[in-house]
Amino acid sequence: MKITGKGIWIPILPLDPRMRFTESHREVATESSSDDIRMLQQELSSLRQEVEQLRQEVRQNPKTGSDRAFRRDETQNRILLSQERNRRLLLNSQKVTTEIAFYANRPIDYQNISVHQTLAFGNVISNVGNCYHGTSGIFTPSVSGVYVFHVQLIMCSVGHDVRTELVVEGVSKGGHYAGGSTTCANGGGSTIVHVNAGDAVWVRETTSDGKNLFGWETSFSGFLLYED
Repeated sequence: MKITGKGIWIPILPLDPRMRFTESHREVATESSSDDIRMLQQELSSLRQEVEQLRQEVRQNPKTGSDRAFRRDETQNRILLSQERNRRLLLNSQKVTTEIAFYANRPIDYQNISVHQTLAFGNVISNVGNCYHGTSGIFTPSVSGVYVFHVQLIMCSVGHDVRTELVVEGVSKGGHYAGGSTTCANGGGSTIVHVNAGDAVWVRETTSDGKNLFGWETSFSGFLLYED
C-alpha cells in the first residue's frame, strides 16, 4: 500500500495462498488464534486510518510538521510490528504436528524368558505413524522428540518375580517389576525420554530365574509428547 505525501511506503504483507487450513484431524488451528488474527486485522485498519489523518494534518499545518512527522513515523512502526505479529500468528495457527502413538499386547514369547531377551508384543492394536514393529518388538520413531512409554507386566508364575527395562539404543532408560503375589502379579511403569529419529526402543528382561509366565495383558505402548 502506498501513501502519498513525501513518498512514504508502508508494506502490507500479502497472505500466501498456500497458507490454508488443513481439513484433516491433524489441524491444530484454534478459535483463540483466529480471534487474535481478527483483532490484529482491526488494529491494522485503525492504524492505517491514523496515518492518513496525520498525513492530512501535516498538509494543513506545515508549522507543526516536525511533531506530526514524529507521530506519523511512530504509527508506521506500530503498523509494521502488528503485521509481523499477524504473520507469526498465521504461521503458528497452521503448524502441523507429527502424530505417533502405538499400543500392543500379547508377548509372542510369554514364558521362561531369559535375561536380556526382547519382549515382542505381537498383537498390535494401534500404530499411528507405523513406527512399532510387532514381530521384532522394536519401536523406531520417524521424528526426534520427547516420547512417553508405558510397560504393563502381568506375571502369572506364583512365587516368582520378573524385572524388565525400557531400552533406547542399548541404554536402559527405565525399569519395571512384577512379582510377590500368590496369584498373578501386576507391575510396570512409565518413562518420559527424548528419542532421536531412527533410534531403536524396546523392552527386555533384566532378571529371571527361568520360570516366568506373562499374561496376555502384558503390554507396551507409547506416544510422541512433542517433537523437536
